[in-house]
Formats: sequence, structure tokens, C-alpha cells
Amino acid sequence: MRTRIRRLLLASLLPTLLIDPLAGQQPAAGPAGVPRFSLEGSGLQLEGPARPGVFLADIGRRAAVLGDEGGAFEVWAWPVKLVRDLRLDFRIPEYDEPIAGASVAQRVVVRPEGATVVYSNAAFTVREHIFVPLDEPGAIVLLEVETVRPLDILVRMHADFDLAWPGSFGGGYITWQEERHAFLLGQGGIGKYSGYVGSPFATGGTEHPAHDAPMVPSQFTLRFDPKQATSQLIPIVIAGGAVRRDSSWAMYQRLLARAPEFWRERVAHAALLRDSLLTLRTPDPALNAALEWSKVNLDQALACNPDLGCGLVAGFGRAGAGNFRPGFAWFFGGDAAINSLAMSSLGQLGLVRDGMAFSAKYQREDGKIAHEISQAAGRLPWFTDYPYTWFHGDTTPFWILACYEYWLASGDDAWVRATWPRIARAFRWSATTDGDGDGLMDNPKAGAGAIEVGGLGDDLHTDIYLAGVWVAALNGLRDMASATGDTVVARDAGALFQRASGSLERRFWMPAAGRYAFALLEPPAPGTKPAPGAGAYATTEGGLRLNDALTIWPTTAMSFGLLQPDRADRMLLEISGSQLTTDWGTRTLARDHPLYDPLHYNNGTVWPFVTGFVALAHYRYHRSWAGWELVRDIARTTFDFSRGHNPELMSGQFYRPLDTAVPDQYFATSMLVTPLVRGLLGLEADAPRHALTVAPHLPAEWDSAAVTGFRVGEDRVGVRVVRRPGVYTLTLGRIGPTGASLLVHASPALPLGATVRRVTLDGRELPVRVENTPHDVHALVDVPLTAAAQVTIEYAGGAEVMLPRDTVRPGDAATGLRVLDFRRDGAEYVLELEGLAGHNYELGVRSEAPPRDVSGAQTGGPGTYTLGVSFPAGATAAAGTGFVRRVVRFRL
Repeated sequence: MRTRIRRLLLASLLPTLLIDPLAGQQPAAGPAGVPRFSLEGSGLQLEGPARPGVFLADIGRRAAVLGDEGGAFEVWAWPVKLVRDLRLDFRIPEYDEPIAGASVAQRVVVRPEGATVVYSNAAFTVREHIFVPLDEPGAIVLLEVETVRPLDILVRMHADFDLAWPGSFGGGYITWQEERHAFLLGQGGIGKYSGYVGSPFATGGTEHPAHDAPMVPSQFTLRFDPKQATSQLIPIVIAGGAVRRDSSWAMYQRLLARAPEFWRERVAHAALLRDSLLTLRTPDPALNAALEWSKVNLDQALACNPDLGCGLVAGFGRAGAGNFRPGFAWFFGGDAAINSLAMSSLGQLGLVRDGMAFSAKYQREDGKIAHEISQAAGRLPWFTDYPYTWFHGDTTPFWILACYEYWLASGDDAWVRATWPRIARAFRWSATTDGDGDGLMDNPKAGAGAIEVGGLGDDLHTDIYLAGVWVAALNGLRDMASATGDTVVARDAGALFQRASGSLERRFWMPAAGRYAFALLEPPAPGTKPAPGAGAYATTEGGLRLNDALTIWPTTAMSFGLLQPDRADRMLLEISGSQLTTDWGTRTLARDHPLYDPLHYNNGTVWPFVTGFVALAHYRYHRSWAGWELVRDIARTTFDFSRGHNPELMSGQFYRPLDTAVPDQYFATSMLVTPLVRGLLGLEADAPRHALTVAPHLPAEWDSAAVTGFRVGEDRVGVRVVRRPGVYTLTLGRIGPTGASLLVHASPALPLGATVRRVTLDGRELPVRVENTPHDVHALVDVPLTAAAQVTIEYAGGAEVMLPRDTVRPGDAATGLRVLDFRRDGAEYVLELEGLAGHNYELGVRSEAPPRDVSGAQTGGPGTYTLGVSFPAGATAAAGTGFVRRVVRFRL
């Protein structure tokens, strides 16, 4: 009675405009749950012990639930954060105090459709199924309860109710509405923002003073008949956002009434991703699964904001208490462009089109593409008053490149023509940032490229990352301009490409060092010291100095095939060493550099994003063993940390993400896909010319691989590779519109030193062109593909190197064998290796004949042969690494 009187008194103090018009209505008799239904998913799932503090989430187009495996979550409905630390505790008669949910969280199940936390005590098991409807601004929690005692479930939360940073609406409050069995999240004034959190079984909600969003948690109790729970699921619904109260309540009711339908919609959507996009079958089940999770993650990058529209965000993480930025769940133009390369390869062409159109919508008048757009940007003077929007210079050329790659994958001439004025404007803006006439964009005029923070960015004139992306964009611009009939842009872009690509090669190459510099530097201001690592090299053009730091950034240009092969190969050998390459990816800066810090954002951490560029560069220059090692490293992160997600960055010293890293970062995910599809599988579409390239570089330990669903315009192509000693078979299949055949440029990699004897197409002998690279052999044939075709290559001899077994575990330091080079020297095969002093390693060689005359190793066999390699304990190690180098030679 006292509680009832107190609630009425508090309600009487609220202004008239805050009083709910339905307050006082009597609730329906007997709460009803959701009748139990099948919660089976689409088949993809990861399961394991609950690890409180490890990221766990479910994400839809208009909302997201972001939390941890201990069962505490925050809920967003763009652009508003509704609540944080939404969690369950349990009360049974045997205990005076509630049982904290995190203390009895036993395991989690992660699926594309949603996440499940399983809580278990001797008296009960509760399965908490959490999912976000695909296109609704809210979330649904369904509790599957089994108990042998009366059980109350306490639902606790904090009302962190406000706009995404840097917005704020002020006046937020939380109040309990017993008649609706829910908390109302409201806002003073005209109430543009609102939300509901409740359940038909909710009772006894916390009473707070009027107009208050308190620091203390709010809670309600789910009270139900245990018998009822055997036939019903106990629901919790969270809905709301930048809408008035009546709209929030209508959303809440819709989610509650249609929960089974929304679940089935998520299952159907996950099945569509599985079946309609590129699918991979290899001897590596973990790699196959990692690619499936990549499809799911990249699909979740599409976020729909009621003010801004639908675009691609960069990733997700918990904002935490009093924080209103959920990881990188903003619209990052550069990330969207980078990720679109993977999406185009997977066949997610609708996502790419939406993402590039979103960037075009907010293009600046002069042509520059926005670096980042907050979820709250529609309610702020974001584009004029905040410095973050136009911070980066690389975003604009990357957007041009992404448009080009979308066109190659889709053949969507109509979209390119419609978007062409904006593409041409982006080109003109980018060209104006060249202040010295070398054809390259200048960082001071364009904005940031590779470096956002730290001394490595001091005095930058042009970093090689920005230069490489720009030259790649120019290459695509020439092609698109010709296709659209814009002869002026075709002429200008073509001339600029020639000048810029020449400058890229000439100005960054350091002959004495045998590698490319990180950046061209501005002359130092009078009386100042040069930045650390500025080096003793100087260009002859304009008096610019070079930052000669050994970094991975030149591999961006290499990944697009823009640098001279012999020079690129020489630098990639150095990148493969322990100064940059770890057992979990590549550092951004060499360990012996004075600015190196294994925890610094730009000066020594390991990014899967840049590791992916390094991997693709290795494949471009036929160093397939090195590319495979890095692809394997990125794939592993899918399972070792937040299940099904890839972290933003990791320590340069230990295999572990930084505490500040975003746990679900999409350019980490995409840079598994891009080198895997374009490098290892060698698949690249050219839909405007009805052609594709198939140039697989299979790992030496694989005998087969199969791909289905690779998009080339409206066609879907399947490729199957099977190899046995001396025979390589490539089977091609096509499903698509009738009409002109596809022209397949087939160029599979054969073992180094192999001799091609004969190539047949469906049994008929074909003329063949053989390309011998420093690291493998390619048989090049053109195949017209109407429905199906089989190419068989007969060859003799040759050898491939097989990597040691993957043994790195979270928390490990780098101890693995580095294979720096594998080449021929006359009749000899040469392995250049690096390992820890005092350690022994085993390395495989795949060849028809056993290695002989082995120098520097012991052999085993038969079939695939094992070389045992020792690194003496007293050998001189590379500075600060403990690693030493050895050369192994053998003949066949």
C-alpha cells in the first residue's frame, strides 16, 4: 500500500506533458509469454565456456546489443543509447541474496541469428537468447527456463539514455510503469527521445525521483509460474530511439507480438548469406568457417540511421559507463571503401552500392569524401563545426577505387554513369592536393594517410600509403572515364597516372637500403631537429628528405601490383623477417626503430588490416607461402578472442588485443577476405568485359579447394582445383544469363622449378604460355566458359615449401620459424630462414623426388619431406629480436 501511494505521489509531481495518456489502465489478467518455438539457427555457430569481459554482441540494421560473455549488455537504437549493463540475477528460496548472473554464466553460443548465454545452478538452468530483429529499432531477449525451485529473475540496468557522442539531448529520465510492466525512458520538454524496457512478467520496478536518470541501477523482477515456463519463453523487450513515446510503445508491442517471426527472419537472412555469396571448401575447416563469419560480420556493417540513411560503419564495441561511442559504429568512409573490396569479392554488391552511395551523399562541395560521420551527425552541425569529418586524405582516392572495384565485380554501368559526376569531382579534388607537380597527393593539403598519431607522422609531405592508394585509383579512373565517355577525365587521369606511378617508384626507392621509404618529408623548420628515422637519404627533386623507416606501408602499393617486381620482392623478404612479422601478423614499424612501441597505435602494434595488405602483396609477387602464413594468422583471430569477430589491433609483443582495441572491427575482417579471395584463390572479376582471372596459389599442404558463388556481373562462377603428383586440374562452372560466354584467364601456380608438359581443355590440347617467376611457375591459358569446362595441366618436377604447424596461442610471444625466401640458384633450391637462436624447427618440402645434397638441414620423408633446421644458441641475433638467419640449399 505504501509503495502504491508513493508511486502516485511521484507521478503527481511530473509535468502534464510527461504523464502517459494510458496511465491507470488495468493490465490484462495473467501475463503471457512467447509460446515456445524452435530456436534452431542456420547452422553456423561457435560455442564455448563463458568468459566474462569478452565481447559478445548481436547487431541489426537499426539497433545493436553490445556486451560480454558474462551477460551484461548495452542496447542502442541508432542514434540513441538506451541502457547499459542490462543483466540477469537470480533468486531462489535457498539463498538470502540474489545469485549474480555472471557468477553462474557457464557457456555461450554465438550464431549469425543471435547470441545465447547459458546460466546454470544446481536448482535451475536459464538460456538467455538475445537477438536484434533485422530491421527494427530494438532488441528481444527470450529466456528458456528450467527450474526445480521457485525462481525470480532480476533484470538490472543503468539508464545511459542519450545521443551518440558528441551529441546530447539532456533531460533524460527513467520511470517505472506498473500498468505496462516496463520502464519508460523519457526526455523532458517535447520528448523527442524515448524507449521502453520491460516484460509481461515484470513487476516491482525501481522507483526513482521524477526527471531522474540515476547513477544507481534500475531493476524489475520477472515472476512466473515454473510450470508456465515449460511451455512459454519469458520475454524481455527493449525498443525506442529518436521517437516520441507512443511510437516507442508501438515498437515495443510489435517486437513482443512478433518475436518468433523476427527470429525466423534472422535465420532466413543468415541462410541467404550462406547460400548466395561466395563459399569456400578447403582442407582447412577453420579457414572455411572464418570466411563464413566474415560474410556475417561484413553484412552487419550496414547500419540504418533515421536521420542519415543507410551506410557502412567500421565496427562495434561497448561504449561503457557514461560513454556514448560504441566502438567504431560510425560511418567511416575510408573503412567502407577498404571493406568494399572484400564485399565485392564475396558478392555483397548491394552493400557496396549502398555504402558508396552513402559516402557520395555527404561528399563535400569541392569533391572530398568524409572520413567519418557520427551517428548523431543529423542532429549536430557535424559537417561544419567538428574537425573529424574531413581529417583523412586517403578516404577520397579509396572511395574512387572502391567505385571502380564495384564496377568490375558488378558490371553496373548505370550506377557508374549516375555516380560519375561525383567520382569526377573526387578526382579533381584529389589532384589539387599535389603541390609539387610529382602527380602524388600531399598529406598537408589532403589530410592524414597512414599515420594518425605519433612521431612517425612528423614533417610528412607524402606517405607511401596515400601515394599507393592514389595511383591505384588513377588506374581505375582511366577505365571508368573511358566507359562513361568522359574523354577529358580519361585523358587527364591517364596522364596523371603515368606521372604519379613514375614518382611512386622513383622518389620512394632507396637503392642503398634495397627497399622503399615510408614517406617523403617536408624540409624541417629552421632551428628544429629532423624527426627520428628521417634518414640520411635525400631526393634530388625539391630538396625533400625521406623517412627511411622500415614499415609495412609500401605493401599497400604492392598489393595493387604498382611497384617494380624485383624491388618489391627484395623488400618483401625484409618484411618477412622478425623485425616486422610476428606469429600473428605484421607490425606496422620495425622493432629496431627508435619510435617502436609494441602498444602504440601507429608505431608497432599488429593490425589485421595492414597484415592483409602485406599478405596480398606477397601473393601479387608470387611469395605464396608468406601470404598463406598471414592469411592463416588473420583467420585464427576469428576464434581466439571474441567468438566470430576480428579485433582491431594487437600487441606487437604478445598475441593479444590491446585493451583499447575495438573487438569487432570490419577492416580486420575484410582483410582476411581480400587476400584470401584475390591472392590465395586468385579470383578477380572483370564484368564490364565479361571476363575473370583464376590464378590460385594453393598452400603446399592442400590437394584441393573449391569455390562456389563467385560473382561476375549477373553470373556466378564455381572453381574446383584438384592436384596430384604431376597433374593439376581446374574445373570451372558458370550459372547465369544465356548469351556471351565468360573469358577466363586461367593462370594457376605450379611448383617452383616445374616443367609444363601439356595443357588440355576438356581433353583437347591447348597452346600454353609459361611464366617463370622467382618463386613459382604459371601456365597461362584463356578459356571461353559457357556452362562448364575442365583444364588439365600436366607437369614434371618442382618443389613447394610447407609451413610449420600453427601453434601460437593467446598470450604467446613470437617464436615461430620465418621463411624469408624460397628461390632457385641454378640447379639448387634456396631457403632463406630466420629462427630463434638455440631453437630447432621442422619445415616441409613438397616434391616428387626427395631433397638431396641438403646443406644446413636434415631430411626425412617420404612423400612430403621434412627438413629439420637448427639455429645455434651462440649465433648473432637481429637487434632486439633473438632471431638469427640461416640458408638451406638442396637439389632434387
